[in-house]
Amino acid sequence: MTDMLNQELHRMVSALQTHYHPIKIILFGSSVTGRTDQNSDLDLVVIKETNTRFYDRIGEVLRIIRPREAVDILVYTPEEYARLTRESWFVGEEIAKKGKVLYAVS
Repeated sequence: MTDMLNQELHRMVSALQTHYHPIKIILFGSSVTGRTDQNSDLDLVVIKETNTRFYDRIGEVLRIIRPREAVDILVYTPEEYARLTRESWFVGEEIAKKGKVLYAVS
């Protein structure tokens, strides 16, 4: 991952911790596997207890982080995330097996 992407990642994680209060933030995809190139983006999963509709959550997060680099964000409740990883969908497997936890409530 480039220094620029790494700085952006830290800025976004800090903003989420301060203003969104997630349970967990996970980085996955090419940034974790080391297969990045000039077109790579940041792939993040944010887990938060919420009643907000799925697509509205993404908008909430984007307003908070105001990304300066390309980013793909998925926001799940703990129950949705458990189902995603339990049912072995490709993305769920990728996140569960190769994802890097950047933040977790202790």
